[in-house]
Amino acid sequence: MKAREITITTARPDESRANGVNTVIAGIIAYLQERRLQPGDRLPSERDLALRLGVSRNVVREALATLVALRMIESRPNSGIYLRHYARESSFEALVMLTDMGATPTSTEVAETMEVRGHLEVLAARLACERRTKVDLERLQAILCHTQTLLEKGHNIVAADTDFHIALVEATHNSVLVRVLNAFYRFTSRRREAWFAVPAHGKASARDHRRLVEYVRQRDAGRAEALILRHMERARSYWSSVLAN
Repeated sequence: MKAREITITTARPDESRANGVNTVIAGIIAYLQERRLQPGDRLPSERDLALRLGVSRNVVREALATLVALRMIESRPNSGIYLRHYARESSFEALVMLTDMGATPTSTEVAETMEVRGHLEVLAARLACERRTKVDLERLQAILCHTQTLLEKGHNIVAADTDFHIALVEATHNSVLVRVLNAFYRFTSRRREAWFAVPAHGKASARDHRRLVEYVRQRDAGRAEALILRHMERARSYWSSVLAN
């Protein structure tokens, strides 16, 4: 398991149960990192983890169940709980969840996710051109107007950018593609917020989005795909240079 920067706090009685479970998950992951456990190594028992983290066994049990579902660990009957090979066996949702909890993705993870996301965005653009409806176009246009208002006020457009991309994917009318790309947007939300803190980036993105909506309106899949590729390449080049420093 690769080292990550995760801020850990002890679960408090006034926290919601969901936040308490997430706190315990972060604590378990931090323990695995500190002990440098390897794939196949056995984890401490529920009782030991509860004592280490200062929480109830029920919360630990829920946290472990989540990690099992994400394929980060596996439960072996009458044997115990063991660490899986994180990079090879865990789900992408595990990566997203860690990022949601404050983990810092590695440069390799960022590069690889952008590579995959780029191809999915191209697919989304093509399908949106083929399947979009009048309602889809109206929604995209409304988001463009809202984005322009934010830019004129000097605000960060990260939320509007996410709304636009989700609306574009929903115009494909492919629910699986929507769910997959939504996970990518969650994974990149903090990086994109930093990206759009630069006004020029927000303006350039808005220009691309306006052109993209027009291509979708015209059902011009070729131009839409080419634009998405340039759009993603600009972001990829930027983050490659940032992460190299």
